[in-house]
Amino acid sequence: MPEKIEVSISSEFIGERLDVALSKILPTKSRSHIQRTLRDLGLKPSMKIKNPMKLDLTFQDIEGEETPLEPEPVQFGVIYEDNDIIVIDKPAPLVVHPAAGHRRNTLAHGLIHRYPELVSPDSKRPGIVHRLDAGTSGLMVVARNLYSKQRLMDSFKSRSVKKEYLALVIGEPKEPKGTITSPIARNPKNRLKMAVVPHGKEAITEYRVLWSTGKFSFVHCIIHTGRTHQIRVHLEEMGCPIVGDKLYGAKIKADWVPKDRFFLHAWKLAFPHPRSGEIVSFRSFLPHELIAALQGARAINQEKRE
Repeated sequence: MPEKIEVSISSEFIGERLDVALSKILPTKSRSHIQRTLRDLGLKPSMKIKNPMKLDLTFQDIEGEETPLEPEPVQFGVIYEDNDIIVIDKPAPLVVHPAAGHRRNTLAHGLIHRYPELVSPDSKRPGIVHRLDAGTSGLMVVARNLYSKQRLMDSFKSRSVKKEYLALVIGEPKEPKGTITSPIARNPKNRLKMAVVPHGKEAITEYRVLWSTGKFSFVHCIIHTGRTHQIRVHLEEMGCPIVGDKLYGAKIKADWVPKDRFFLHAWKLAFPHPRSGEIVSFRSFLPHELIAALQGARAINQEKRE
């Protein structure tokens, strides 16, 4: 269970790094755990303390992080594979790697079951260089060796990877296309959510409306950064939450609304191949439950016309 602690930092710590001061105040917490908790709040662990301050910290349960991964049969599609990479088609609501509340039956477990060479004693994310939310379906690239993993990580860091998504949202954006640049950080009032906050990290999302009925819109998104929940937060900020995304305010009930997921699909992925350097591109078809949702959204508008 998460542990909430209210911490008072006195004047004696002025001039020290925030994470160092907290390590002295909370000797039972590791530095890495403190740093992770500060980042969740949108605070830099290295920031220097200038004045006495109070912080409400929520330490997430990290029990089980040292438990080795065990191979488990988990269903996921494979679009392409060679000696260096595997391009997978992740279904929703499959969780990518173990975390609090999801210790079994993740994509990571399924990967080492299907590809035993990915097993690494020091990693809980075998070959995984990026992730998708559990409720998001679509394309991910996985590295099959350390060389490819480092090259892919470099490509993501240099923003050489092009990631395109399809989303069905409630309402209609005011502009048919545009770029959203609002910074994102952990929501200070609800740490399960992210939010647009002034001190957040840079986040860039391009969007284009493919069609709209007024009540629903089908939107194409390209992200240039990879912040947690980035598209979900940016579309909500526009007043157009993603269908099925209850965490971000999508309050709609209909038989065609996807169950146990929301309408966000990583449909195209392009990146430099880690071995050749050539740009490779892959696409994923919408899963059947999202096709049904598109048909349902359009049928509502058709019924009104009739």
